[in-house]
Amino acid sequence: MLILELNEYNGELLRRLSERQKLKHLHETLNWRRTQTTTDDTYDSGFLEPWVQWVSVHTGTAASSHRIQHLGDVPGLREEQLWESWSRLGRRSVVWGVMNGSRRDTEHCDVFIPDPWTFSEPAFPQKFQPLIELPRYLSKNYLDISKARVAKEATKFFAGLFRLVRLGDLADGVRVLFEGFRKFGSAHVTFIVFFEYLSAMAFLKAVEENEPDDAILFLNMFAHVQHHYWTNPNGVDCPQLEFAASVIDEIIGKVRSRTQLELQDKTFLLNGLSQKCTHDEPAWVLHRPIHPEKFIQHLGLHPVKIEPLMTNDAHLIFSGEEEASSAFELLNSIKINGSPLLFVERNSHDPKVIFYRLDFFDEVSDETTFVHGNQVSVFEDHFVSIVTRTGKHVQSGEITSNCEGLPSRIYNHELKSYFTNESLAAAG
Repeated sequence: MLILELNEYNGELLRRLSERQKLKHLHETLNWRRTQTTTDDTYDSGFLEPWVQWVSVHTGTAASSHRIQHLGDVPGLREEQLWESWSRLGRRSVVWGVMNGSRRDTEHCDVFIPDPWTFSEPAFPQKFQPLIELPRYLSKNYLDISKARVAKEATKFFAGLFRLVRLGDLADGVRVLFEGFRKFGSAHVTFIVFFEYLSAMAFLKAVEENEPDDAILFLNMFAHVQHHYWTNPNGVDCPQLEFAASVIDEIIGKVRSRTQLELQDKTFLLNGLSQKCTHDEPAWVLHRPIHPEKFIQHLGLHPVKIEPLMTNDAHLIFSGEEEASSAFELLNSIKINGSPLLFVERNSHDPKVIFYRLDFFDEVSDETTFVHGNQVSVFEDHFVSIVTRTGKHVQSGEITSNCEGLPSRIYNHELKSYFTNESLAAAG
């Protein structure tokens, strides 16, 4: 089977865009048999995040049981993932870009590409590693990049592309890039859509060459544009959403036409969870550390390693438990406007690891400060406001499929049992 994981897309919005822009591949896929998905997890539970819900989808385990709560937590995952189950059944797979997943020692997972934020996971086989190093570096450091590091990783990235992507698909990627520049200049959306298009083309070549029994392609671009550019609930006058939708349509068209017939006949599109437009809600501002290492050093902490994650969070790795405990107390004590600046958590699997996330979402001025110990620091010296959120997570999601076998409504953690069911795998 072929599983297209289009992270967090709003089905109603994407259907409108596909109809308005006459995106035939996307329109067809979105109008297959539809199953409503859901979860009992909420924002208050800390589990209504894509890097949690995709773990539930892939392991068949509710978040309350698997307890994987943050990106990069997968070394502590105990449950068997979907591709591991396929391998145990003798089914070969290509797994591309999945969020918060690990290949581990899966015998029949012929290709595994992790998401850019799960720092513990390498690409497999190693020849694909150059494709993830550049987006991994940029996604973690885009506010304070090293030009020398970018040049080094970009050289390896494009050299890898020439080996791992068809020349015609590379040319189409350049077209997508220039279209993004023409419409949006050097905005993040231009590069995110470009990278994911090329990634999808590398996935397609890997599938063509390996001819797996099952394949997964994960794309995050539409989640990004909904969070950042969804200013009208109907998607009107939101050119970034239209751009991403048109590129997704092209990806689906190529994947559906060029993969082996067995995969084409058993295709699923799902979102893990969805988003709703927040145009009529109070401003919720995403702030991010300008330079995570300098911020942590400013607090007087000296971890042996800092691993930034997707937005406003990071793992801090210390040399000993005592040092980690002291850091936990200090980070917990930081206040802004009388409230905690950070959400801080110890890693349940490694006492030397601390997770932190900025827990402040108000608008700021150049006079906004935070207090740590006996010191007062200016907020804008250490953080920058990235975006006023335009889309937020909701529990409901969907899956569309061109084969029978799924019920009309299902929990996220129940999906795996259908994806590993031999009768569903044989259905067409």
